[in-house]
Amino acid sequence: MPLEEYRRRRDPRRTPEPVPEGDPDRAGPGGARFVVQEHHATALHWDLRLERDGVLVSWAVPKGLPEDSETVRMAVRTEDHPLEYLDFEGEIPRGEYGGGRMSVWDSGHYETEKWTGREVAVVLHGQRAAGRFVLLHRPGERRDRWLLRRTREQPADAGPPGAPLPHDLPLAVPGRAQRLPGGDDWQVRPVFGGRRVLVRSDGGRLTLRPVGDDGVPGDPIDPPGRLRELGPALGAGGHLLDAELTARGELWVVDVLHTGGRDVRALPLDERRALLEALPLDGPHRRPAPLYPNAGAQLLDAVREQGLPGVVALRAGSPYPAPGAPSQDWLEVPVSGSRTGGRRTDGYGRAALSNPSKVLYPATGTTKADVLGHYLAVAEAMLPHLDGRPATLKRWPDGVEASSFFEKNVARHAPSWLRTARVGTPGGRSESADFAVIADAEGLAWAANLAALELHVPQWRLGARDARHPPDRVVFDLDPGEGTTVVDCARVALRLRALLDDHGLPVYPSTSGGKGMQLYLPVRVTRPERTSEFAREVAERLAAEHPRETVAVMTRARRRGKVFVDWSQNNTAKTTIATYSLRGRELPTVATPVTWDEVAACREPGDLLFTVDDLPARLDTHGDLMRPLIDTDGFRLPRGGSIAEVPG
Repeated sequence: MPLEEYRRRRDPRRTPEPVPEGDPDRAGPGGARFVVQEHHATALHWDLRLERDGVLVSWAVPKGLPEDSETVRMAVRTEDHPLEYLDFEGEIPRGEYGGGRMSVWDSGHYETEKWTGREVAVVLHGQRAAGRFVLLHRPGERRDRWLLRRTREQPADAGPPGAPLPHDLPLAVPGRAQRLPGGDDWQVRPVFGGRRVLVRSDGGRLTLRPVGDDGVPGDPIDPPGRLRELGPALGAGGHLLDAELTARGELWVVDVLHTGGRDVRALPLDERRALLEALPLDGPHRRPAPLYPNAGAQLLDAVREQGLPGVVALRAGSPYPAPGAPSQDWLEVPVSGSRTGGRRTDGYGRAALSNPSKVLYPATGTTKADVLGHYLAVAEAMLPHLDGRPATLKRWPDGVEASSFFEKNVARHAPSWLRTARVGTPGGRSESADFAVIADAEGLAWAANLAALELHVPQWRLGARDARHPPDRVVFDLDPGEGTTVVDCARVALRLRALLDDHGLPVYPSTSGGKGMQLYLPVRVTRPERTSEFAREVAERLAAEHPRETVAVMTRARRRGKVFVDWSQNNTAKTTIATYSLRGRELPTVATPVTWDEVAACREPGDLLFTVDDLPARLDTHGDLMRPLIDTDGFRLPRGGSIAEVPG
């Protein structure tokens, strides 16, 4: 029966799709309308529907209609749809057949040139879908498996077929210059210190290929999660883009090589720029790189203030440079004085860096040399928070997508110049271990060479003969449970701050570099257990006053939808991520001190997400926001139990 399969798959009480009760009139071919719908179901695809015999004969095309005559697309024959589907747009509920967002990509009328059980040839007349297309079903193939191609001969009003999208193209190699070129015929854009990549989007599928100094693309890498929507946003067409991927996972697109079914490298700069700006690139983590008229020293000063390594000057009116030799139409100019410019990649002082180009963060291409660069950039602020504290290293020798391990005992490979301290490890594999005590930039470089991305330290320092001092800090580790984020942590942090303010105790916030936050309070105690006792009292009072948002117990089932105030991190046997330490996550995020204004303004997780790219500018702006932990003598904690009392 007509539309029987369509109705069998759909419940009109659960889906907004049209589900007609009666059968269509199939007396003849009927009208000749078509629609192409963009369907964000389990996998993005485009549905081609042709009106015939009172229904819409339908194929699902995973990569959309081809733009050229050499590309062949798979097309899956699906059930016939009712004519009411011609203008259907809406959200099909998840869990229902075809669940996901559907919108009209193009529509119009068509002419039939051939229609058999194995071949359908039509000429589409739409705004986007225009030209002669053939659908073929090969003998022996599954009944629903067809092929779709655009024919070589096209109607005059459709224009010639486009050029096939190359798998990759070499990118331009800029020439080098020590200063900006003179004259008004130059455009200038910043270099963001990230990794150059070739972006390929084909039918909504996105791939990134890192590019070497010779402009040749390498093996594809997985796009960071925050960029995976770029492919669907670019849609069914094919695009090749020249871009820079920062350690934060942000994509700055600098030029376009292929779009709209044609190679556009021969077009002058302003025309390529217009094509680039017409693409849907403006998003929270992607955008066209800014391009300015040659602004001379003023632009270089702005670049230097932001800690960027340099600029690229592009000659106005020039085509995209040919691959191979460095181009004199593209000139890369380093900045003299940039926080990230000209750093060493072979080590620091007595600490050598082996294999500096080894990629440790595949999503962003961040290398071991970049890790060293980060730790040297933050060394001045970070080292006072490490000095005198035995460090536990968390190492990723093969990068963050491979396995990692904690290392306490470094006796086997620590150089003679690195301070180590034998510290008791009750409950560990042995009674004691030789911990690294990192007190200078050479120590940070040594850790970077080991791919020790994370450095963890306790809340106490070592004294004479490596004896333990009592804790000098209380830490409140805010850990978001399932269904919550750092936004919820920020709300709890403000409540915790208000509670401690009532007792004259200042607390200093930091991101964890992961999902949560830490708050630190400088203290002076005589009993090591007192910091843990006090933190527990605070956590339990918050949980009692705000039970729907806060929990003070570690049981995971009770943490769902709440923020766990982890007071146990003050146990003298435990450690917390060090301030300014990297984290071994998809992106090279950093445990970063923040202002209370930033905490109060947090509305989405990205507001409190910082990576290696952000730290130089933050340190220039704020200095070390955790410096009060070192500069004060510490506060005496109120007597046990008094935190539950409201001061009069």
